[in-house]
Amino acid sequence: MSLTYTLVVTSPLYGKQGSASALNFAQALLNAGHQLKTVFFYLDGVSNGLSTSLPASDELNIHQQWLDLKAASTCSLLVCSAAAYRRGVIGEDEAAANQLLANMDSQFEMSGLAEMATAMLTSDRVVHL
Repeated sequence: MSLTYTLVVTSPLYGKQGSASALNFAQALLNAGHQLKTVFFYLDGVSNGLSTSLPASDELNIHQQWLDLKAASTCSLLVCSAAAYRRGVIGEDEAAANQLLANMDSQFEMSGLAEMATAMLTSDRVVHL
């Protein structure tokens, strides 16, 4: 039986294992035939949406792997706007409105807790990593 999942990622892009673990879990879901609907990045997890990260050549490019996962699964990559603003993650709209440079990848979407709640309510399972 195929299930739909929402992942909530609160770990930063680098420095802790949480984002890499979330990616591994998401890929395992897809390989098992499940559907990943939404990945919601919250708290320090918003750093996963930064387009300005440059990992060393011998390190896993976690940001790029999120983009690859989105392409493979058509899931939404949602970034909590309040958490993002506090941590300097700026999307195109916010950058234009505040005369700043955007640093959030365009494949990620700025959203709020209401979208997270909707994703949770419409999924069979919610996993927080």
